[in-house]
Amino acid sequence: MQKATTPSPLRAAGQTSVFLLVIMAAALVAGGIGFWLGKYRIAEADLAAAARTAPPPAADPSAARAAADIDAVAARVGALQAEIMRINALGQRLVEMAGLDEEEFDFANPAPAGGPDEAVLHKTSVENVAQDLAKVLSELDDRKRKLVLLETLIMERDLKRHSTPEGWPLRIGGVVTSKFGYRRHPITGRRSMHKGIDIAAKHGTDIVAMADGIVIFSGRKGGYGKIVEVRHANGLETRYAHNHRNLITEGDMVRKGQVIAKLGSTGRSTGPHIHFEVRRNGEAVNPMQYLDLSKKSRVARL
Repeated sequence: MQKATTPSPLRAAGQTSVFLLVIMAAALVAGGIGFWLGKYRIAEADLAAAARTAPPPAADPSAARAAADIDAVAARVGALQAEIMRINALGQRLVEMAGLDEEEFDFANPAPAGGPDEAVLHKTSVENVAQDLAKVLSELDDRKRKLVLLETLIMERDLKRHSTPEGWPLRIGGVVTSKFGYRRHPITGRRSMHKGIDIAAKHGTDIVAMADGIVIFSGRKGGYGKIVEVRHANGLETRYAHNHRNLITEGDMVRKGQVIAKLGSTGRSTGPHIHFEVRRNGEAVNPMQYLDLSKKSRVARL
């Protein structure tokens, strides 16, 4: 039977020292961990407080510049759309004024376009897009000025054309029965100057203005019977005589092709006809140069 050994006092003291060292080390570790945890929590609280009180961080300069570029491009796109709408409206008006084919000059839809699939594509930047838009806006402004000038030229052309007598003084029908110049008067039989031409037609036929102008006389005048006198541009004046009834009064503005009287046989006349006369600066001139004689029936009796 083995005897129980009793630890010596020296060994017991060594074991006690080791135990105390372990406890001290554990205390130091625990204290260190607590210190660092406390320090971390304090630092975290300080950071949170600083975040609440500190001003917001400065924005990235490149991001701010990109945002400003995008805003500039958006503004230019808006201006571009507005200019396109104005030019489309102006172009459509010019197409109508010039009598062009609306299908060929279509301002309501984009122009046809296309390109090959193998086209080389280049990287696009906001700066390049802004430059392209600025160039397009400049070109649109130039085109708009030219279209406005073209509109003015077309209007002046139309005004000049409409203010110069041309065409035919009757809505339908009519045959020239007596020309301009010396002739035997149909009533007196004497040789006299005929200052206009006579166009025979059905009684009551519409008489139309040969050009835009202002009525300077509408009423009866000697052998003319009922007569309408219209003044035009460039010192020209047209007269429509022997009317059955006048439909306009002095001071009225008339347009080319507007019905101004009904054909009759008032004044010194042998039958229904219109005496058509053109005067330049008060002097009678041959009206034949202002008439459309494309229909042979109109000159069959000359």
